Amino acid sequence: GVVVAGGSAGAICWWSGGHSDSIDPDSYKEAKLSSFSSHSDIDDDEGDHHHLPNPDPPQQQRQDDQQRQNSDEESSEEPSKEWDYIRVDGLSILPGLCCPHHDRIQSNGILRAHDFDDMMLRHPTEVGIGIDHNAAFLIDGDDYRVIYPEGDEALMVGSVMLPEEIFSEERKGVPGVWIKEVVMNGKMLSCRLCPREGKIGELLKVPVRVESSVRHMKVAALENPDDGPMRMSYPGFGARSLFGESGVGVGK
Repeated sequence: GVVVAGGSAGAICWWSGGHSDSIDPDSYKEAKLSSFSSHSDIDDDEGDHHHLPNPDPPQQQRQDDQQRQNSDEESSEEPSKEWDYIRVDGLSILPGLCCPHHDRIQSNGILRAHDFDDMMLRHPTEVGIGIDHNAAFLIDGDDYRVIYPEGDEALMVGSVMLPEEIFSEERKGVPGVWIKEVVMNGKMLSCRLCPREGKIGELLKVPVRVESSVRHMKVAALENPDDGPMRMSYPGFGARSLFGESGVGVGK
């Protein structure tokens, strides 16, 4: 078999659709490229390489980075930016609506879990899969598992308060995955903690109707034009695509 995996947009793409930050102006292609250009460390002697981050940083460094990130989220005084999360279409390999970073607040000041609840009510025939920032949803054949970095204290941060199995907006629990379904003829949202393991068929169902966010998708497409391999746009970036010289486009 072939292992396929991804985080954030790479988690969304396998599902019928997902809860996305694709119209956050800071995520637009031009903004990302500008940010990279101004911060990249280019080798002046070679001209075609830049210093990449350590792919396997020491555990202490990972913990320091995560603690700094958590602190930044808690203490940030920057005003919230005005943009909305949107529903984006996926490849429909799996039926469901996926929300990565389910327990995080982004630059619009809105907790993704809360906005995902509202999105579910607008898409009542889809099953929602809310994956906390430090959790992963692993599918192997007919079986699934919820995994997270146990033993790494800095990454043991999430929305699941145990043993009560209730949701913590302040991320005072451990990472987890939440299953959401619209019930009572579209009037109420059911939310339950996903078991640590089980059969995928017990969680998912094929949606009766899928509605795309056409207007928002057009905005995202306009701001993220498919005008060439991304790696060619980064100054000094000398990495080679695993799929050949043509490169591979990835969107979110």
